[in-house]
Parts: sequence; C-alpha cells; structure tokens
Amino acid sequence: MTSFLLAAALLTAAVLSILVLPLLGRRARTGVDRAAVNARLLREDMAALERERASLGEAEYERAREELARRVLADTAPMPRARGAASALPTIAGLLLGLPICAGLLYELLGTPAALAGAQVAAAATTQAAAPAAPTQVQKMVDSLAAKLAAHPDDPAGWAMLGRSYAVLGDFGKAAAAYGRVGPQLQRHARWLAEYADALAMTANGSPLGKPERLARQALAINPDNLLALMLAGYGAALRGDDRGALPLLEHASREVVAGSEDAQFLQHVIAQVRGRMGLTAAENAASGPAPAGSAAAAARTSDVAVASPKTATRPAPATLMQVHVSVAPALRAQAAGRTLFVIARVPGQRMPVAAARRADARLPLQVGLSNADSMSPSQPLSSVTRVQIEARLSATGDAMPASGDLYGTASVARGGSVDVVIDQCRP
Repeated sequence: MTSFLLAAALLTAAVLSILVLPLLGRRARTGVDRAAVNARLLREDMAALERERASLGEAEYERAREELARRVLADTAPMPRARGAASALPTIAGLLLGLPICAGLLYELLGTPAALAGAQVAAAATTQAAAPAAPTQVQKMVDSLAAKLAAHPDDPAGWAMLGRSYAVLGDFGKAAAAYGRVGPQLQRHARWLAEYADALAMTANGSPLGKPERLARQALAINPDNLLALMLAGYGAALRGDDRGALPLLEHASREVVAGSEDAQFLQHVIAQVRGRMGLTAAENAASGPAPAGSAAAAARTSDVAVASPKTATRPAPATLMQVHVSVAPALRAQAAGRTLFVIARVPGQRMPVAAARRADARLPLQVGLSNADSMSPSQPLSSVTRVQIEARLSATGDAMPASGDLYGTASVARGGSVDVVIDQCRP
C-alpha cells in the first residue's frame, strides 16, 4: 500500500509541475518595471537633445523639450495590473486542489480500491475472480482454434494441437477425432501417434487393446524412448498375455519416469504380475526395484482388465474380499457360449476400475472371487473401498475393450459381501 501511494503522489506532483511551472513563469514575465525602463529611455533622449541644441535653434529646442515633458507625464502615470498576473493565481490554485481530488475520485470509480487493503487480499480476490473464468476462457480458445481449422483444414500441427487441447479438457472423443484429421504427417511424429493412441484408449474405458496399441508401436518405431507409447504398448501386450513382449517395454518405461508417482505404482503392480506369470521369483521382482512413473499413460491405469497370474496355486491364495455369482438370462444363453468373461468392480460414479478379473471360455453360471490381487492399482486396493458397482461382461473377441455385441449385466454391493449379477443386456 505504501509503495502504491508513494508512486501515485510522485506521479501527481510530476503532472502538477508540468502544468503550473509555465503559469509561474508567465507571472514573472508580466512583473517587469516599465517605469524604470521608460525613465532610462527619456534620459537618453534628453541628453541627445542637449547635444543638438546649438544646431536646432532656440525655438526648435523648446518645442522638442516640451514634447519630452509630455512623454514623461504620460509614462509616469499609474499603469493597470497585468491581466496575466492576476489570472494565473486562481488557475494555479485550482490545479493544485482539483487535480489530486479528481484523480482520487476517478480511482475510486474506475480503479481497485480494495487493493489498498493489502497485497494478500488483492491476490485472493484476483484468484477467486479468475478461477471460474479460466475453464471458459480455455474452452473459447479451443473453440476458436477448431473454427480456424474448419476453415483451413490443411494444418497438421494445428490438428495435433487441437487434439492435445481436447485431451486436456477431458474430451477424449473430440481429441481422437482431431488427431484423425492430421493426415499423412501423423506417421512421422512419435508424439502425435502416442497421444492419438492415448485418446483412443481413453474413449474405450482406458483399454489400449486394438488400434491404440498399434499406434503406440508405430510411435516406438520412430522414437523407442517415448514414454506414453512404451506404457500403452507394454500394457496392451500384458493384457493380451504376451508377457515376454510386455516386460521389456514396461521396464523401459519404469526407467524413464519419476519414482513415487501414481503411474510408478501402477507400473510396479503390472510388472510384478507379468513377472509372476512368467514364473519369476519374488526376489527377482524385488531386484528390479520399484517402477518409477511418468506423466502420460492414464489410459493404462483405467483398463477394465487386471493382468492376473495363472500360477496362484503355487503361492498362498489371497483373501477373497467378495464373491460375484454370474449368470446369464435365458434369452441370451445361446449367444453367451464360448465367450470371455470380465468381472469389473468400480467405485460408483468413477470410470476407473478398482479391481477386475478375466475368465476365458466361461461357462455360466460361475462364481468369481475378487481379492486385493485383482486390484488395478496398489494405491487403491479393493480392500480400501466400502461399496462397489459390479459389471459382468461377456466378450466375443476376448478383448477388454467394450465392443458392440457384448453381453453384460450390473449390480451394486457393499465390499465384503456377495452379489448376484445377471447378464441380461446386449451392447448396441
């Protein structure tokens, strides 16, 4: 506050000096003693007349002297006060009083007087005012970019920027559509390919199977160190059961990311499960160290499938936290034969699964137990939630990514209990 007031006072003083000084100078110029100047000039004229007296003659000399006498009387008469000197004082007084007052009133009406209460109050007010407007401003910028690209679509970098912007806003459907408009330049940029794959995976509930994994592998062919592509391709391979192909990619990703983050915990969990499927010992798992994590692969964390180890018979069985009894409605039994069953547990209102289990060529009815071993992330095990929504889905292709023609059913249950789920719907 002190700095602001000091700056305002100095600025006001500078403006006043610019306006007042010329008026003071004018007053000084109008105060010249004209009588003294005229007296000096008359003396000079009288001396010149005395020098010329002999040549003028007595009569001419007397007339000239009388003329000088009349001039003396006229020049020594009282002179009125200069108008400039009289009018300057009210003007100066008006400026000295009026300018600061007007400046203060204008600041009160147009400025931010609350800022004088302190920098912290002003900063808090600015933050509160800007917070709700920021998303609207970002959306307007994205909409403006989309409009420009619609008018001039031959801009690969612009489409990639639009896709990235939509991804930041969480609109992955539009993000994927924007990356799809990039054109042939897409095949030359590892980052664009990986981000396109990530957007597609997020539109499929986080599953990288199918086109997202293929795009991620294309990105790795251009840049083998692209973190997002490593995580998507590695996790996709793990979901397909290609453990030998998945492990190098996942371990490479774990060396590229920062330790201790959410993605690090996810990578550590998946690597441990892949190593378990490959029959590696716990000591070998520990020797690999915790997997660091990075910034990208949110898609991998949100898949509907856990990478479960088929070798649980050789290890102590984890405690079953809930039992899911899955059956199929009579009208759909013929379509259910030979399909792969996915049992997915989510916290109500959230898209990311808490736990998931896969049963190939499931014969229903079937009892599926879920435990912490089926958790998707060590940071949120199944035992940490109190209530879950269960989805049982039969896939004809065996892919975790939901597809048209899948059969499914849902139910809600408190964690720790049991639930019956009837598969009675078909995905259009």
